[in-house]
Amino acid sequence: MKAENVRVTDKTWQQTKSENTRTAILDATLDCFYELGYGNTTTEKVAKQAGVSRGAMLHHFPSRKTLIRAAVMHLNQKRLWLYEETERRVNENARHTRIGDGIDAYWDQLKSPLFTVFHELCVAARTDEDLRDVMTTARKGIDQSWRRVTANLFPDLALSDEWLTGNLVTLYLLEGMAMRGDAHGQIPGVILPWLKNQLLEMFDDVREVERVTARQSNDGD
Repeated sequence: MKAENVRVTDKTWQQTKSENTRTAILDATLDCFYELGYGNTTTEKVAKQAGVSRGAMLHHFPSRKTLIRAAVMHLNQKRLWLYEETERRVNENARHTRIGDGIDAYWDQLKSPLFTVFHELCVAARTDEDLRDVMTTARKGIDQSWRRVTANLFPDLALSDEWLTGNLVTLYLLEGMAMRGDAHGQIPGVILPWLKNQLLEMFDDVREVERVTARQSNDGD
């Protein structure tokens, strides 16, 4: 019995170690994308950045292609997690979704290295068939998850007739500014206040709906 317990514990430790190594490699890959660019990122440079041996790298990711595929998924998951956690904090204990604060929070995320890497991968995918396939497949999955998480974060707004339009306007306007490199200066100062007012008008049909009530309604559906 004792021997069996030791084996189970040892297996759990090994699994944890393996998962930590894998995560370290994926984080290092994103760091290399940001610091060196996609085209200059090699498995050797990633292994050095992660502080792992070449053998450990190959054990988890036998080729650059498998590494890139996993790194793209890792990037999307980190962006989604950051979005969800940040917006949840912004609206903690709020009766109604704090639209203005939520816009500011998302705009701040778009100025982070994670979005910079995402944007540069999108550009690189234009002339890299393997990366294009990876980005296309990953985008379908992350878009579904993003829509689900967004509806859960803003249950009152999700009941509005303008829900889809409001989401699209926000997404393409803010990401478009970020992709153009307009993180600072006059343009955000003009666009952000306009967008907040526009969304308040668009979601006026649910301005009296409380988040708790909306969530109960959505759960019932």
